[in-house]
Amino acid sequence: MKLVCCKAMFLLVIVAILGIPQASRGQVDSAIEQLTGDNTKGYLQPFITAFGNNLNAGWYRSAAISKVGLHIYVGLSSMFSFIPDEDQVFSGIPPSPFPQTQVETATVFGDKGARIQGPGGLNYFFQDGQIQGDVVPMAVPQVEIGAILGTAVSMRYFAIDPGDVPSISLWGFGVRHSLSQYVPLFPIHLAGGFFYQKFEVGDIISARAATYGIQASKSFTLLDVYGGVSLENSQMDVDYTYEYGNESESVSLELKGEDKYKITAGVALKLAGLILNGDYSLGSRNVATVGIGFGL
Repeated sequence: MKLVCCKAMFLLVIVAILGIPQASRGQVDSAIEQLTGDNTKGYLQPFITAFGNNLNAGWYRSAAISKVGLHIYVGLSSMFSFIPDEDQVFSGIPPSPFPQTQVETATVFGDKGARIQGPGGLNYFFQDGQIQGDVVPMAVPQVEIGAILGTAVSMRYFAIDPGDVPSISLWGFGVRHSLSQYVPLFPIHLAGGFFYQKFEVGDIISARAATYGIQASKSFTLLDVYGGVSLENSQMDVDYTYEYGNESESVSLELKGEDKYKITAGVALKLAGLILNGDYSLGSRNVATVGIGFGL
């Protein structure tokens, strides 16, 4: 797998999937050309954390699940992961023959990369950050169908195959089960759920995200107030060939997100089948979610 595939992968993930116009093709190419194995990990680690946080958000708008009957929801969930200052820098090591000393430089969310002076007046420039701003956005289509024995199933899916660059696909599913159905006259709705997703870019990137937890909600005439507690994890495998001058190196990395838990609170407005919802999650990284859809 040549370096050009990695360039295309990174461009597509940042621009096509996350919709961030600041990352132009030239900028992305320049950044990837400088990545070695260890520096790739430091440079991209905050990205998989933000990406995993977004994927694990926006799955529910209520904990109410009936025992039987038809329930359908079709909508779009938009997630916004907030980037803290510590995710904008990492300790990198320049390639030989430059001094093998750690230096603080920019991650993909940072500003300018560090400049290192080597023998013979040569300079090495670490890659600049490519995603400017404090928020990483993402949007995914979602369908939920139920209910059988108080159980509802959720699905997410999209796929892009441009032809001249690696294909992109995301699929995911979730299962939620009513817990409050076992407690007659319980004043709020309770449900337990598990959600899993997989994201792939050709044979270069394979990312997975999973979350499980408990949700609660209280229904009013036009409004649901909801929240939840969840445990989660994410992982991204990256495989490509790094080329620098006459040297080449096969890079195979396993990056794990730092996301571990979420505490979520939100509201959903219901108007004649139209459902508008918004929530905010506190965790290792904070995430805001806005959703719009139709349900019955």
